[in-house]
Amino acid sequence: MVTAYMLEHLNDESSPNPASLNFEDAFTSLGSMVATLEAGNLPLDQAAQMFEQGMALVRRCSQLLEETELRIAEIREGGGPAAAPPPDNMAWAELEMPPDDEDWQPDEELPDGD
Repeated sequence: MVTAYMLEHLNDESSPNPASLNFEDAFTSLGSMVATLEAGNLPLDQAAQMFEQGMALVRRCSQLLEETELRIAEIREGGGPAAAPPPDNMAWAELEMPPDDEDWQPDEELPDGD
């Protein structure tokens, strides 16, 4: 459903620049635009303008994902910020993972941290 707010702000110059949005905000805005466009209740020129704005949001999300992937690759290669050592200097491969069983419970209660 197209709201009056959406139509009013379609041409609004005060709407945030996609380059200034974080991933979550850009992705949420994109989802709203997709739902509006899929409803099919916009005049063609407004739908085309919203599509253009949506593509700018897609580019922003892609950019942020690529930057994050690069940071992760750098960390894995040891060129990024130093990672904390495993607890008790154990190798990560030596850590035992809990079983995938839904009924599994830890052996001891963990403190709440309050």
